[in-house]
Amino acid sequence: MLLFESLAFADTDQQLLDSVRAHRGKAWSSNRDIKKLRVRLLTLQNYRCAYCQSHIELDELGHRELDHILPKSPTKECTEQKGRSNSFNDRRHTFGYSQFTFEPYNLIIACKPCNSSKGSFDPLLDRTPTAPLADYPHPDGLLWFYPYKHSYSDHIERSEHWLYSEITPQGEAVIKACGLDKAEVLASRFANRAMIRAKHAGDLRTAVTSLASDVRIGKYSFDHASAALVDTLKTSIDHAVAMLNLQLEVLEGAGFEVMVKIEALFTTVIESNDVDTAAAARAIDHAVADLEAIRA
Repeated sequence: MLLFESLAFADTDQQLLDSVRAHRGKAWSSNRDIKKLRVRLLTLQNYRCAYCQSHIELDELGHRELDHILPKSPTKECTEQKGRSNSFNDRRHTFGYSQFTFEPYNLIIACKPCNSSKGSFDPLLDRTPTAPLADYPHPDGLLWFYPYKHSYSDHIERSEHWLYSEITPQGEAVIKACGLDKAEVLASRFANRAMIRAKHAGDLRTAVTSLASDVRIGKYSFDHASAALVDTLKTSIDHAVAMLNLQLEVLEGAGFEVMVKIEALFTTVIESNDVDTAAAARAIDHAVADLEAIRA
């Protein structure tokens, strides 16, 4: 699956955009128009988070969230000093931009971890003016990767191991605000996704097939997938790497010879007693508990 680069509504989306804007002045809610916009954004974003590029499996709460780029609401106890400050550390204090609550160009799909980390972060470049904004700011007026104007890869670089580095100040702001600079947290996030996938697979063959498919569409890295096989099914790292590589070749359309190799490898691994299902169950339960603790 392709990574998300930038967003562009089509002319045929205009009626939907107007319908969303018609709710201006009302309290925020996931009304019918908002739900339609959310589905449209998921499609335009290739079912990926706008900030970390992780794959969003389902249009369900907990998998995706509709993020207001400029926060819609004021934060509690926001002082004039902090709310007008352009210091990065003060940007979680904001007076909010209720006038853009139903502005489609202020809405984007994010995964739950990124949206939770971003929180109330205010990316308006210059927050010192006291007069409310009448018009939505120009992209140059944001300290932020703005997906309706910018291309993701011009601002943020993502390695094959799902590590992020900034290319521009706008990319750096996203990385810092969304917690994408915390390697240990990221490793836990993506590794746990792979572990849960391995648990749900139920057997070695299904686990390898599922994990390889996820690596191919970019849900997590090859290293995350191989570690999940080692940790949950107690196979060797050499066997895990070999099985995943062969399965990826199969998914890419490899011939009969490769399929024979992977079947032989499955047999070898199972007969060598590398797979300890009891240990796998314990490791998976710990991984799921850790993930639930992070979400809590």
